[in-house]
Amino acid sequence: MKARRFFQTIVNRPRLFVALGVATVAVTIGLLPRLTRDTSSDAFIPAGDPVLIFRDQVEETFGLKDPMVVAVVDDRTEAGVFTPHTLELIAWLSEELTAIEGIDPERITSLATENDIIGTEDGMLVEPFFESPPQTQAEANAVRAAVMDFDLYMGSLVARDGSATLIVAEMLPDIGPNQAADVYRDIMALVERAPVDGEAVHVAGEGAVSGYLATYIDADARRLNPIAALIITLVLFVAYRTWRGVILPNFLVLAAVGTAIGGMAAAGVPFYVITNGLPVILIAIAVADGIHILAEYYDQLEEDPSATQQELVVRAMQKMWRPVTFTSITTASGFLGLWAASYMPPMKAFGLFAAAGVMAAWAFAMLVIPAGLALVRVRPSPAYRAGSDRFSGLMGRIGGWVIARPKSVLVTAGVVVVLGVIGATRLEVNEETVANFNASEPIYQADRAINQRLDGTYYLDVVVESPDIEGLFDPQHLRRIEELQEYLETLPHVGGTTSIADFLKQMNMAMHEDQTAEYRLPVDPDLIAQYFLLYSASGDPTDFEEYIDYDYRVANVRARLNTGVYTDEKVVIDAARSYIAENFSTSELTAAVSGRVAVDDRWIGELGKSHFRGVAVALVVVWLVASMSFRSILAGTLAIVPVSMSVLLIYAAMALFDVWLGVGTSMFAAIAIGVGVDFAVHTIDRLLLLVKEEGHSLTRALQILFPSTGRALLFNFAALLFGFGALITSSVPPLVHFGALIGVSVAASFIASMTVLPAVVYLVRPAFLRPDTAPERTRLAAGAITDPGLAEA
Repeated sequence: MKARRFFQTIVNRPRLFVALGVATVAVTIGLLPRLTRDTSSDAFIPAGDPVLIFRDQVEETFGLKDPMVVAVVDDRTEAGVFTPHTLELIAWLSEELTAIEGIDPERITSLATENDIIGTEDGMLVEPFFESPPQTQAEANAVRAAVMDFDLYMGSLVARDGSATLIVAEMLPDIGPNQAADVYRDIMALVERAPVDGEAVHVAGEGAVSGYLATYIDADARRLNPIAALIITLVLFVAYRTWRGVILPNFLVLAAVGTAIGGMAAAGVPFYVITNGLPVILIAIAVADGIHILAEYYDQLEEDPSATQQELVVRAMQKMWRPVTFTSITTASGFLGLWAASYMPPMKAFGLFAAAGVMAAWAFAMLVIPAGLALVRVRPSPAYRAGSDRFSGLMGRIGGWVIARPKSVLVTAGVVVVLGVIGATRLEVNEETVANFNASEPIYQADRAINQRLDGTYYLDVVVESPDIEGLFDPQHLRRIEELQEYLETLPHVGGTTSIADFLKQMNMAMHEDQTAEYRLPVDPDLIAQYFLLYSASGDPTDFEEYIDYDYRVANVRARLNTGVYTDEKVVIDAARSYIAENFSTSELTAAVSGRVAVDDRWIGELGKSHFRGVAVALVVVWLVASMSFRSILAGTLAIVPVSMSVLLIYAAMALFDVWLGVGTSMFAAIAIGVGVDFAVHTIDRLLLLVKEEGHSLTRALQILFPSTGRALLFNFAALLFGFGALITSSVPPLVHFGALIGVSVAASFIASMTVLPAVVYLVRPAFLRPDTAPERTRLAAGAITDPGLAEA
């Protein structure tokens, strides 16, 4: 009776509740302009993580920043980039980059800015490789000879065959991901108007990836969200063929998406790469409550065409508020499991605000849907005829097949479980930042082109520290740094390394008339100090700032990797840590890893742990909610059987098709559990009604279940499948994988709820479905659905 009085109050004041709903949506949408973006890799690691803190300290010490990298490639002749025109192009690009807002004009490195080291009778001469671009090929050849003799730049600045060179542009320290997007756009515009004559110019680097990704996901969201909304609208129209059947559920979508994204803006939580899929997911989920309420409304209308509109709405809400509330809680629980178990801020935000969106849709379903229905006239749906239309007939035939072959169904289910367990043991946790882009994107092609020709653009920094000021003048310390470099260069995917030791060897060779045999470290600490002094006389001491601090106490060894694949990077970083533990664990000299590779190793390494924690938490929470709601541990256990099978099926598919467990795929399980359990919940709830309250035998209850509840679940499934399926059209590959996995998982949950669950119930005949069990101990509550034609979800 309390429920009836509550919904009677709403239908008596429908304009008030609709107005409140519209105002709430307007407020949340009004918050959207505050939303910021963070597409950097750093976003995936908590701000207080020691690895990130140390990386920031290293960057401050050595003035490092994820750069924009412009590559100039010319492999048409043996001269490569060493032609008058190409060197002029390099000089032009280097100069023009200084004018781009956000680029540090003092931190541009290219053949046009770097210096050669030449030994003279008076000491050491440090001068540019060229003051102005060469005018003849002979002059260009001279530049080539000087550069190729400068081992320090081989592979790092210039390809070893001379076919490519880099222009490395550091961004200003205060440039964030949003500004990086503008910087990237400006550089691409610069490249478009560059005076090329057959040369290929690429833009890549970690800064470019972060910058372009912000623009990339914005464009993707503008395309994806309307597609998902259109698909859901079409599903609703097919289901009911009335405007109210289309408009009212879509109002829940506005509430869910507005609450989630508006809530992020209000809380100051940025829009991450993976958040791009959140609106599409909420669009698919939010309509479910509307589908089930409308199904019950039209069912009531079929039974009593003479009833008033207000009475029909109140009856429908009386019977639907409990199962709708229950399924909203289980869905939100899946998202909250993701929030509770995740290590990475983007995933925690995704889980938390998705749960908020789901509960906002529930609140609107309880308040605005009945108010909206109360404002319109009674009008039957030409599509909905419970138990009599083609969709009901289809589900009825499926039910008959399941009841006739329950053992075959369970044998098939057992095979799926075994394959899933095997697949779970073979999952590969892996990630690659540039894989966020399609292979046809310029930045993807640039990354591949640069890392094929040069040593690599993925950096592992090893910070070597002496306790003493000028401690790194000690030749023994420098020799240990050199040995570290030699070891790192033996590791797979490490193209080369650079440290202060390389500069000293280059200076030593220059002071010995460029004799190759003298490309070695000096053995006298006083001579080492003198080399630095001589260099500063004609060169810029800041040339070394990326490799040694001002006190000559802390040095940075930078290893360049030609791959950003996590499993490849992990081999290198694990080997580096082992080497450091064996060779730099003394009081005289210590070392630690840092850089982009170290940060990636930290957060991607947590990915697999977070995934399985999320699955466990989501399953336990959903099981607890189901068990308490049905007041039966066995009922709660049966409710999670279909979603557990669906997750195992996805594991098997991922292992079979070599799909990585990465950023785009690691969230699927926790979300699929929260979303997919709804099918099982309504199946069990419907059977309880038919057996306990209407007195049907279990066999007869199963026969009634499929054409009634099964029909609504079919449309619920269609909305979810096609809604998540919209992600398959995304331009962001991880979202494509995510959408595909969720879609398959939802399909598996629906199929298992309509086949495996009824088969188990039919064969086992559990106690909570026996007529002699007290109904009040197993039903959701009094006032549950009593119409055999009801379509729940």
